[in-house]
Amino acid sequence: MDIYTQATQPITVMNPNNAVSPPLFQTSVYAFNDVEVVDELLAGIRTGYSYSRGGNPNTDALGDLIARLEGAEKGTITGSGTAALLTAILTLLPSPGRILVAREIYGGTVGVARNLLGPMGYTMEWVDTHDPEDIGRHFSQGPALLVLETLSNPLGRIAPLDQIIAEAHDRGISVIVDNTFATPFHANPQSWGADLVVHSLTKFIGGHSDLILGAVVGKRATVDRAQHIVDTSGMTPDPFAAWLAFRGARTLAVRMQQSSGNAMALATNLESLASIKHTYYPGLASHPDHQDARRLLERGFGSIVSVALTGGYDSVRDLIRRLKIVRFVPSLGDVSTTLSHPVVASHRELSTEEQVRIGIDASVIRISVGIESSQDIIDDFIQALT
Repeated sequence: MDIYTQATQPITVMNPNNAVSPPLFQTSVYAFNDVEVVDELLAGIRTGYSYSRGGNPNTDALGDLIARLEGAEKGTITGSGTAALLTAILTLLPSPGRILVAREIYGGTVGVARNLLGPMGYTMEWVDTHDPEDIGRHFSQGPALLVLETLSNPLGRIAPLDQIIAEAHDRGISVIVDNTFATPFHANPQSWGADLVVHSLTKFIGGHSDLILGAVVGKRATVDRAQHIVDTSGMTPDPFAAWLAFRGARTLAVRMQQSSGNAMALATNLESLASIKHTYYPGLASHPDHQDARRLLERGFGSIVSVALTGGYDSVRDLIRRLKIVRFVPSLGDVSTTLSHPVVASHRELSTEEQVRIGIDASVIRISVGIESSQDIIDDFIQALT
């Protein structure tokens, strides 16, 4: 056999099933000896894999793990958190209709609902989830889909989600809950009745700033529809990213316990500094949603602390330059502490009026607290602020 041909032939290797770490299936396609087997696979008669756009052992294992963490029947993985949100919306609202979004929603969610789906005929409406009258007014106007966050980005607002979801279902309105900030460690939106829960696995579940993925979890029949959308639209996850996220998810509990404890310590210390106008953390008694946070969250209050600096944008710029340990990063969820500027990064999709409405301006920074020594994090902020 010619050397060129030899180099392309399959090699038989041992495939042990007792590996402690799950193996990586970094392949786009699978080979077969029988055309009927492929026909049965693609028809759904036989289980297995043929082409990784439609399924891969690593992505399926990760979907099962996220579903288990969320107490859901099934999960499917997408190429990003934004893809997860889009998939969930199209699953529950396949034809153009009303999308109700919580007033404090992440800017990227607004981008999907308004800028991507808007030209297709969907309409987006803001809902103040802290105002029962505003909720009732929107719910009474007919069929819709409601999109919520467990903990809002960036101010950590938490509404009475269990009550809102129950009222939405009474009006025939389906609900998506983005559980990225709380993670399954702190909250279980499935127990409140969420139809679908979405995640940016890029953040806390991946946990190491080395992957881009999303997840959609819920009842099996609903997630089956979501999985079909992922396949046909090509919002496909990469097997290696799924393998990394699976590894990260296995340490989620210990990382969140440490980082949320650090966040509480940092928020408590920052709250007393003269250079800080306001500290936003749902674990603080001063937070407007502290009581709902105590009622709905478990094992702490999350890893995100936001602050408004008295000196406005100039103080933000100076703080970023003076910090020695904490880095300026337009994302979150890493094992190390980072900060971001919502007006510049996460919420730039919003107009200035919309930013003000949710309580942010150029003075606000969002801190994603990591697992370092809490005292080291506190000391770095104090030296930079004073």
